[in-house]
Amino acid sequence: MEKFSEMETVLDILKQTKKDNCGKCGYPTCMAFAAAVHTGACPKSSCPFVEADEEGLPAAMHDPETALAMELKGKVRNVDLEKRAMGLGGRVVATGSGMALRLRYLGRDVFISPDRVFAEDGSELETRDQILLYNYLFFGGKGRLSGEWTGLESFPNSISKVTTLRRYTEEKIARCFAGKPIQFLKRCKEFGGREVEGCHADACVTVFVLPKVPIRLNFWDEDREDGLPPEVKALFDRRALDFLDIESLIFAAERLSETITME
Repeated sequence: MEKFSEMETVLDILKQTKKDNCGKCGYPTCMAFAAAVHTGACPKSSCPFVEADEEGLPAAMHDPETALAMELKGKVRNVDLEKRAMGLGGRVVATGSGMALRLRYLGRDVFISPDRVFAEDGSELETRDQILLYNYLFFGGKGRLSGEWTGLESFPNSISKVTTLRRYTEEKIARCFAGKPIQFLKRCKEFGGREVEGCHADACVTVFVLPKVPIRLNFWDEDREDGLPPEVKALFDRRALDFLDIESLIFAAERLSETITME
């Protein structure tokens, strides 16, 4: 993913404006306009005095992930946050930049507004996280979770995705916690995981990546005497596709894997 340091800085963009705060771009000041272009919130072409790049796009838009985040942002810009809050397991709160939907994401509070996705300290989340959260808001939630668990392979059009889930989520977690089932449980609980009693695996925990996106991880530890490697099986609520598309579900599992295996 392209980093901001490799793009034009806010000051680079500001230097291209007239710096007279004329307001023709829709922002109160040239600095606000430059910051918006830098994050991809608006195109350079919004200012009649700034030349766009060769494709007429801000630098940030050349990155596919940033472009997708911007597309999703556009789709949810006029969403009624109050109406969707309950279905998504969040609540609408006032922030310094206006109203935003407050949600728990991997054990921490995050905020989704029509303009940005940010943490409690005001810092913007990574682009990939923005994509997931905007998608979650876009889906809007469709009822309640079923409480029934199933593997990814049971969902439509998922055959080609099972290998991805296994490689970047299940196998990664299994390798990290081989011989350490207690540490596996402890780590998951740090991010809001709930241990499941009576599970047939050596350790079993449910982690809510988002309020309506729980993932259950069944962990079987390695058996060196019998030569059996550690194994993890990720399960999803049977109604998971009412809250996210299949690609986003896989990404949610990958982010969970990255989070609990991070040193």
